[in-house]
Amino acid sequence: MYYLRKRGKYGPNNNTRFTTTDCLFKTKIERIYDKFISSPPEQRYSVVKPEDDVGEYILGYRILANVAWDLVDYVLMPVNLVENFHWLLLVFDIKDRQLYVYDSMVRANRHKTVETLVDKFSIIIPLYLSCTGFYGKRKDINFKSTKAYIEKLVTDPLDIQWMVAEIPQQKEGSVDCGVFVAAFVEYVSLGDLAIPKEDLSDIDQHRRRYGALLWDYATKKQEDGSISESEVTGRLARRKGAPAKNERTRVQRKKK
Repeated sequence: MYYLRKRGKYGPNNNTRFTTTDCLFKTKIERIYDKFISSPPEQRYSVVKPEDDVGEYILGYRILANVAWDLVDYVLMPVNLVENFHWLLLVFDIKDRQLYVYDSMVRANRHKTVETLVDKFSIIIPLYLSCTGFYGKRKDINFKSTKAYIEKLVTDPLDIQWMVAEIPQQKEGSVDCGVFVAAFVEYVSLGDLAIPKEDLSDIDQHRRRYGALLWDYATKKQEDGSISESEVTGRLARRKGAPAKNERTRVQRKKK
């Protein structure tokens, strides 16, 4: 995900604007969802704050080479189902207000677990978009004229689209879900939401290709001794003298 964030941020000839989260994002969503649901109805919205971890992801502060969500078309979110030893991908299409679900092994006995998880994302994400001032920064989104947003409240859950026929499936009994997720991310990062099944027929080839790409990238970076300021966030940023988290939040608010 870091490599693809870097490529999307600095790479040439890519008209698709995107960023990704990390595997910890799911935990942050579930934690705040539990607090939200367990709170009295009149207090629920007060548990969602822009300085929370989820708000930091949206503002672009949380992970290396991140981009604020108001600057992208898609947010790609790898999700680990710990209890099922399985990875899947969620894609937030901002303009269409859709949450796409990419699961390389659809099973009836697991669908309820996935469905429950996806519902949590669809409910919590709009709440944080609202409290971080996201919609005021997007000139291409108008709740009166943008088709996907007409007659929607800013806090309404996202629409969900299950990608099944549009994507390839891994073989029964295989443990290739992680490589499939990496491939799904790569395709969506180039603007391809539907993925031809024949393109992933040899998943081992993609595994070798990703290994070679990452090895080459890491080797060149190590040889150059490079670290760019735009990559320095979180604890690393504070060690290098960047503003504290609450100070960075205040700066963001002043720019509205």
